[in-house]
Amino acid sequence: MTTAVPEFLKVYTPSRGMKRITPFSRTPATGRYGEAWHVAARRFPNQQIILSRPADIAPDAGTLFSYRRWAALVDDVAARLYGAGVRPWDRVAVMKANHPDVQVIGSAAARIGAIPFQLAWNHDNEVATTLLRRMEQPFLVTDPGRLEIAELSAEALAKLTRKTIVIGAGSALPDGAVSFESLAGSPAAPVELRGFDEPMVATHTSGTTGIPKLALHSAETLHAIAHVQTERWGGMGFRHSDTFAFFDPFFHQHTLTALFAVATVGPKYVAVSDVPDDRIADLIAEHRPTIVDMLPNMYLGQEHLLDDPRRLFKQVRFFISSFDAVHTRSIRKFLNASDARLPVWVQSWSQTENGGLVLRPYFKSVVREVGRFPPPTQYMGWPLPTVARIRITDPATGRQLPKGEVGLVEINQPGRCLAYVGEQGRHDNKVSGWWWNTGDLGVKSPSGMIRLVDREIDRIEGTSGIAIEDVLLDRLPEASEVIVLARRQGRPGVVYSTYSGKEIEPPRWRAALTGLPDLDSPIHLGWSDIPRTATWKVRRVALRQQLFNEAPVGKGDWS
Repeated sequence: MTTAVPEFLKVYTPSRGMKRITPFSRTPATGRYGEAWHVAARRFPNQQIILSRPADIAPDAGTLFSYRRWAALVDDVAARLYGAGVRPWDRVAVMKANHPDVQVIGSAAARIGAIPFQLAWNHDNEVATTLLRRMEQPFLVTDPGRLEIAELSAEALAKLTRKTIVIGAGSALPDGAVSFESLAGSPAAPVELRGFDEPMVATHTSGTTGIPKLALHSAETLHAIAHVQTERWGGMGFRHSDTFAFFDPFFHQHTLTALFAVATVGPKYVAVSDVPDDRIADLIAEHRPTIVDMLPNMYLGQEHLLDDPRRLFKQVRFFISSFDAVHTRSIRKFLNASDARLPVWVQSWSQTENGGLVLRPYFKSVVREVGRFPPPTQYMGWPLPTVARIRITDPATGRQLPKGEVGLVEINQPGRCLAYVGEQGRHDNKVSGWWWNTGDLGVKSPSGMIRLVDREIDRIEGTSGIAIEDVLLDRLPEASEVIVLARRQGRPGVVYSTYSGKEIEPPRWRAALTGLPDLDSPIHLGWSDIPRTATWKVRRVALRQQLFNEAPVGKGDWS
């Protein structure tokens, strides 16, 4: 039976690839998801993968794998999917507990020519239903916990999906679904990778402003994005001798380009599934990382690991943070925890749609001063040399602005996503030729460095909410989160949480505000009471609505 290919996999906005950043660049060994682990296994068959817990798809296989065994697991899952009826161009939604086996399932689907859609593990019914509907009758690979969180009944699954495959369901299998375990022993699936410029995989954006967007990528676009992680960067990049500790959620696009770096360089790979987790300290103590990759807010939440007397990060030479601006406090604390000769922190301001937009290295000397306003981390860095350009435009007129003025940040670089699945008009609204509107406000310096101000939808006239947040976190080490919210009337609101759960005394709070713009009286919330995405970002639109019953201040046309 030939799969009917939906229109969104045939009609999309063209993108372009990239061969190399410089003539001397180390380029990704592949950009094809369906062969990434097989390429890694051919190049580095006996290199180790260490899991923080056993894979949900292979619960009895332990936590230590070689690259070769992990690639064999991809083949096993591909056979199971094919046995369940998955064929080229079918959509395979992967919505299960966070674990690197999400990538095994996604790679297996791509290996037989299907299109994996990797979803976070914490979607409620509205989000899960909307995303599945956009895929137009996908196969769904899930687990009982996700079905419970998303409140997806057997009736709903029958309407939304072509077939549901449930991992670890036991006797609780929904009517009409098939168990993943029952597909064991299926005959090997034929390999049919998608063309280099064809749609290959979709992951979703964080969803800070509402229902996440499904960004569709090809091997060509992800190969272009992966150059940032495979490049040597003057010796600061990945080495085969490294132990790479990776904490980011495994559904996200960033994990795909990290996979291509792993396949290219072959480091020992320590994959952490659950954060927070009491076992992380022992895992890091046993497998001393030399490279660490976490979300910005995850670094903040894992600062307690720095108090471990075993000095877990003393061998790290290279810290990575992508997504958004990272906090100065985190950079300082983690760099100071390293005994490497010259440890470096590389911040990449990134988007699901484009990968890394700008990059900047930090050294201990850059973040030595505590509580400086504006903070050094607001200066995000420069676009990729030789391949990318950035401009600042007026939100009202689209006119390009001179250096030094605040406006919308637009980028022109290879690797842009092909589409927002089910929302192509929303995607096209952000495209102007090869230029892409990021939806963020920033300033371009005379040297071409970008200072990030805020999301356009969260704009605060005359100042920067993210800058104030960073400074307050730096001056108040007991704070585990600070959020500054633009208000339609009056001073910006400010929300904070603390590690102890106790409020900060008013005199101490007032002292921390020295030299900062006027803020409203602070609101103390528990960390878990602040609405977040699966990538630990604060859902500011939801929080503003919850606290003040107010809509966003900005237009939000490019969010």
